[in-house]
Amino acid sequence: MSSIAQEQLELVIQQFKELTGVYRGAVSHSGVSENEFWIWYTLTVSDEEYSQQDICLAWSLPKQTVNNIITQMVHKGYAVLEVVPDTRNRKIIQLTEQGRAYGRALVMPVLTAEERALSRLDPQELFACSRVLSTFIGFLTQEFDAIETTTHDQG
Repeated sequence: MSSIAQEQLELVIQQFKELTGVYRGAVSHSGVSENEFWIWYTLTVSDEEYSQQDICLAWSLPKQTVNNIITQMVHKGYAVLEVVPDTRNRKIIQLTEQGRAYGRALVMPVLTAEERALSRLDPQELFACSRVLSTFIGFLTQEFDAIETTTHDQG
């Protein structure tokens, strides 16, 4: 890898860590853990239906972590689980009215800040950044999968 490419990669990784720190700081004032916050964010911002497995995949969270958080949300009356017909064990997480209100209170300050920050960006630059990042993640995943396959074949 050229030194310029290596420097750029290191800069991108550093920026990801910085972005994570910015979110961590914002979320720390919410009164819930980061993992719980991102679950609330997902369920509050989107109109889509989510199962625990969907949230695990979307945020790269362990199943047990998501299960514990959702169990507490149900226990507090913030959510209910609805079994999806004709599935073995898939349950959709539905927020109650109380849960929607609580979720909005947690998420809206962050969402509003995101929207204001995004409005200051050039939409074409944002799209290009997202597209390049997505492509890089795909390529890197392929390379890591190849390493894993080679390692398993040797072992």
